[in-house]
Amino acid sequence: MKSTFLTRLPITLIGIPAVIFLLTEGGMMFAGFISVVVLLSLVEFYDLKTISGTQPNKFIGSLMALLTCFMYTKFPNGDTTNLISFFIIMIILCLFIEMFSGHVNPLDNINITFSGVLYIAALLGTIIALRNWDSFNGTRFTMAMIFTVWICDSCAYTFGMLWGKKKLIERISPKKTIVGFIAGIIGSFLSFYFMDMVGFIQIELNLWHLLILTLIVGVCGQLGDFVESMFKRDAGVKDSGKILLGHGGVLDRFDSLIFTSPLVFIFVSFL
Repeated sequence: MKSTFLTRLPITLIGIPAVIFLLTEGGMMFAGFISVVVLLSLVEFYDLKTISGTQPNKFIGSLMALLTCFMYTKFPNGDTTNLISFFIIMIILCLFIEMFSGHVNPLDNINITFSGVLYIAALLGTIIALRNWDSFNGTRFTMAMIFTVWICDSCAYTFGMLWGKKKLIERISPKKTIVGFIAGIIGSFLSFYFMDMVGFIQIELNLWHLLILTLIVGVCGQLGDFVESMFKRDAGVKDSGKILLGHGGVLDRFDSLIFTSPLVFIFVSFL
């Protein structure tokens, strides 16, 4: 336990201030950071599926992922006709490359290539659009979402480790417990509640807003972690990668935001 904590500590001490700084700066600096996160997560996802026996087109998938992130940088303005046209060309090119590649299971390879772009780039990339929208709010809403995801994960891990006995979905994630899951939900609600109470979010939220945000982060965010665990279980590995030392891979650290970001973005679009 102590060894794991010491291994994780340097990444935590560097990562948290860095993310806060990039969120504050916004613009292309933040978009570039998220694009790198998306790209690394996508490569890790493709590696997981390669272990499972498929052969996704990493080059085409990476281009489509970066294009998706660039499209989000244009929100809420910008003509995306040329970008969509390029996206269509990439899809057709991927189909042609697979046809001449001679790989087995071509349909599975194509499906994994495209589903990786949808699962990671299309969902996680929405945080770029959310940050653009949040420029009018001093970035506080995006910060509140990320802080709450961190608090949710910390509460779920701590309470689950101390008092968790009964497993939630043991066949997918044997360490996740019902107590930890509930603690994450409660931590999410309290996080949003106190940040709203002290005026940090700078948007007046009523009880229904707080409950919806709690559902998004506390429930859907944690289930996003289970989805990634499902892919890792299928590949027979513990972590998606080793780039973040004791924290595992990039996909391991951002799996909750893959579901949280697009749902919060939809929420604020109707707020």
